[in-house]
Amino acid sequence: MDGLLKCVLTKVNESCIVKARINKEGCRVSLRDAPAPRLIVDFDKNGSPLGSDQVRCDYLFIAEDSSGVGWVCPMELKRGRFHTSKVVRQLQAGAQVAEQIVPQNTLTKFRPVAAFGRGINIAERDALKRKSAMISFRGSLEPVRLIKCGDKLTEGLR
Repeated sequence: MDGLLKCVLTKVNESCIVKARINKEGCRVSLRDAPAPRLIVDFDKNGSPLGSDQVRCDYLFIAEDSSGVGWVCPMELKRGRFHTSKVVRQLQAGAQVAEQIVPQNTLTKFRPVAAFGRGINIAERDALKRKSAMISFRGSLEPVRLIKCGDKLTEGLR
């Protein structure tokens, strides 16, 4: 395992690391072709960096690709109704954890991703385009990337 992942593992309880699945309540995301090696933190598991009473996203995907670039991707999976304000709060909570556990001196690409099952109504899509819906990571703002449940994570990493 490379330096980035080793460092992250020292800051995260291994009981909240999942091996090969991103799946919540009927919405899954494929890891096929996703950067590797990787760690996937499940914020709903015991030992999570966020307590059960805190706002949190479903997963934090961290990887280091073959060129040595780190990938940091908070993820929220929504099979049912999609509420932009809630999804943004959840993804921002994941980004804040990532700021604490990913070393400052690591070259990273940050991509907040929301997977959805049902369609997203126009008002919610429009809300996602606002600056207030962007996710902050180390002083930069990134828009939420939308993918459908069942899609590859790589669709959201572009």
